[in-house]
Amino acid sequence: MPPELQTVVDDHYQNLYRFAMSLTRSSDDAWDLTQEAFLRLAKKRSSIRSTAAIKSWLYTTLYREFLRVAKRGSRFDSWEEAAPVEKVDNGPADQVKATEARDVMESLLELKDGYRQVVSLYYLESYSYKEIASILEIPIGTVMSRLARGKEMLRAQLTKPKTTETIVSFSDEKRKTFNG
Repeated sequence: MPPELQTVVDDHYQNLYRFAMSLTRSSDDAWDLTQEAFLRLAKKRSSIRSTAAIKSWLYTTLYREFLRVAKRGSRFDSWEEAAPVEKVDNGPADQVKATEARDVMESLLELKDGYRQVVSLYYLESYSYKEIASILEIPIGTVMSRLARGKEMLRAQLTKPKTTETIVSFSDEKRKTFNG
């Protein structure tokens, strides 16, 4: 007998939404995809034979829906709001950790399609190569190469120096005019 739908939602919503965010880079689109995956689960729950298969089924369903919508139009091509950042006031160490986590997520969202999905499923959701290959419907060798390349891209983004804002100064003439 399949578990109660609310239990499944409670167990998987946050991680499924995070995966959808890595695909769409938009909180609204991620929410839509996540809701669609759970709606389909509600309709087909009785046909899922194994409770253990529900998690993989949800990720596969969400990814297929993402591909279906992306093929229809450019809905997921617009940029791209970053995931909401929680405020942390538990001291400097927690603020540094929160900043580092935000930097990693922003860098992850900047990875090219294909790499972003594999890296997200592997590191954020702890899926095996075989499970990722099944969810994304790609060969396991492709998963392994995309994960290796994705990690290198992520490392390169995280180690490159941050750009600083350029301070624009007034020329002497404009300063005289501005100051009177």
